[in-house]
Amino acid sequence: MLELVTVFTPADGSPPRTITLRISDVRPDPDGFTWSVAVDVLGFKYDDSVRLKQVDWATAIEDAGRFIKRMVTDKVELAGGGTLEPPILPPES
Repeated sequence: MLELVTVFTPADGSPPRTITLRISDVRPDPDGFTWSVAVDVLGFKYDDSVRLKQVDWATAIEDAGRFIKRMVTDKVELAGGGTLEPPILPPES
């Protein structure tokens, strides 16, 4: 399991929140051809937990990292902006 705990300080001055980002449970799917990975983004207004599928375990983990970066960037934007400490770099274009 890979986990990062960061603190989100909203731009609107509301209290900081602890945000947990987690990649876990990488496993082959029953179809025998794909792999899946669990991704959790916890601590924003709504928690999100999803499973992503990919062609192999390494690609599943890479995809999960990109997915988390996009989701966190979107959630910070939807919250009206703010900062994360430690920061999460925005997704690549």
